Amino acid sequence: MYLVFRCRKCGRYIYARDSNKTRKCVCGYTNSLNRVLVVAKVEDERLAAELVRQKQGSGTDFVRLG
Repeated sequence: MYLVFRCRKCGRYIYARDSNKTRKCVCGYTNSLNRVLVVAKVEDERLAAELVRQKQGSGTDFVRLG
């Protein structure tokens, strides 16, 4: 199972395996999977990657979430 969520610092959509405790974003922030807001849960890694691409779109302007 994979979790799709947004980085708590930059807002980029990323995914991680649900068995992980943390996931580091490309901005350098380490997201604790206990504290992120999960957007979706999917079974397959390919589906998770596709969902991230759809959610992210073509924009690279991210905002700080809090």
